[in-house]
This record gives sequence, structure tokens and C-alpha cells, in this order.
Amino acid sequence: MIPADYLIYLSAFIAPFVQEDAAVLGAVTALAHPAMDQMANGSLIVSAMLLGLIISDLWKYWLGWAGQTQDWAHRFAEKPGVAQVRAKIVANPGKTLLIARFVPGTRIPAYIAAGFFGVPFGLFAMWIVVSALAYTFVAWALIVTVGTVAGEKGQLYVAISLIAAILLFVIARMIMAKLRPPAPADQ
Repeated sequence: MIPADYLIYLSAFIAPFVQEDAAVLGAVTALAHPAMDQMANGSLIVSAMLLGLIISDLWKYWLGWAGQTQDWAHRFAEKPGVAQVRAKIVANPGKTLLIARFVPGTRIPAYIAAGFFGVPFGLFAMWIVVSALAYTFVAWALIVTVGTVAGEKGQLYVAISLIAAILLFVIARMIMAKLRPPAPADQ
């Protein structure tokens, strides 16, 4: 039988593959919550989540890299708007990847684009680690600050509220994309 705390660490590792923002907020809430030490080590939860977060982001680079072999991807990359994105990612990969970490809905496209446009993998990996640490620290600081002001229940409420806000933002963007009229076909 696997001890319960190992299942918590495994869940923290797997969670970023499912939903990154919820995984980060859940892990930092566990670290900040005083009662968590009765269940599992909050530092190990955050460490497992960070490892899962980094690995779940690194593989997205290879999707873009593999896309280099596809003719349709090259045709898409030649469009004017995509060419501008390419210029930004290639010229400023660190800035682009750091911003993408904090803006919902931009991470996956930016990570795939970095692989497709040939950002060196070592540079990409370094910025994934830096942005993951920065995002985790910002989330932790927010949860701790709210916890100090609002107490233990406040930490939980702010984490749930942030996750709900992120999900609503993503759903709203999906709805807006569906409602947007289709672009005229190229002739």
C-alpha cells in the first residue's frame, strides 16, 4: 500500500499536465497552509509540482520542433501575423516565454512556436525553469499575503477564486473565438 503522502506528491507532480494554474495555486496553498504539515510536507508538494510543471512545458517545445516537417505548418508560418510572432520569439525568447507564463491562453502556443521557430532548446529550457519559479513565487506571495490578512480560510478562498477566474477567462476567450466571424478565404 502506498502511503498517503506519496500519493499527494504524485498528484502534485501530475497536476500541471492537467491544469497548470490550478496545480501551482494548489501546491502553494498547501505550502502556506499551517495544517498541511499534518498530511504531507508542503515543500515536497511544491517541489513535485515544479518538476511536473517544468516537464509538462518542456515537451511542448518538441511538438513545435516536430511541426517543422509539416508543409501546412510552413504555409501557416508564412502568414504576416505569424511572421511577426516569429520575429518576437526569436529576438526575445526569454521575455516572450516569461510573459507567456503569466498570460492565460498564451503558454502552449508560445512554447510550441519556440520549438517550431528554432529557439535553442537549452535557452528555452532555462526560461521555462525561470518562469516556473517566478510564477510559483508570485502565487505563493499572493496566497501568503491573503492568508496573513484573511486567515486560513482566506487562503483557500483566494486560491479557489483565482482558479475560477482563470477558467472563466479561458472559457470567455474560447466563446469569443467561436463567435468571431470567419476570416475571408485566401485566393
